[in-house]
Amino acid sequence: MKPLKTILPIALLLFLMQVSTGLQAQIRVGGNIAPNPNAILDLNINETDDGTRGLLLPRVALVSTTSASPLSEHIAGMLVFNTATSNDVTPGVYYNDGESWIRGFGEARIPDEPSLTNIREAYVEINETIHLNSVRYHGEIRDLDPSMTILGIRGEFSDPSVVQRVFNVTTFLNANADGTAITWSLHVQNLNFDPEVSSVLERVIITYNCPHSETPQMSFLGSFAFVGW
Repeated sequence: MKPLKTILPIALLLFLMQVSTGLQAQIRVGGNIAPNPNAILDLNINETDDGTRGLLLPRVALVSTTSASPLSEHIAGMLVFNTATSNDVTPGVYYNDGESWIRGFGEARIPDEPSLTNIREAYVEINETIHLNSVRYHGEIRDLDPSMTILGIRGEFSDPSVVQRVFNVTTFLNANADGTAITWSLHVQNLNFDPEVSSVLERVIITYNCPHSETPQMSFLGSFAFVGW
């Protein structure tokens, strides 16, 4: 057992070091110079500003930008390096704004041109006969993958030649406010106003580009006929 006169100076020294650390507003790691007064933590390997090493961020496997996992909750200001490719996250540096993960530190990625191998179609059955009146069909597209791009919408008719010769077809796509669904509509007008001319609208088809296998859900909400355009 050490003598009391030896223990007391050691305890006093440790106490003073702790107090000194608590009073110091900035900390310098590396190099024997004072830390930058604007920084809480100043890192460098030597006394100059031409260090040869960097800061290695904690590596975590994020699930998505909206999920806090593997953290227990979203914490604004949290900075990590994501190692996973999952949903809408890819490897890289992310910071948390208190509600979601946001990718940072890098050039914005310009989307690639749609690959022909990633272009797919989804459709909804209609099977209604169009005669004299103009008709408006409408519905919704849901279950949109974040990486999905809607390329177009069209109607498929039982007699395409009649459509090309007599009908005028116009399509519309409108995203709702929160981006969870797209409203589609297809307007068909009989230009000749001939009740003997008709064709069946068999289905409405959307063409989309998506690198994954997810398929959006299309629904047919209804239709109504009207005279004129």
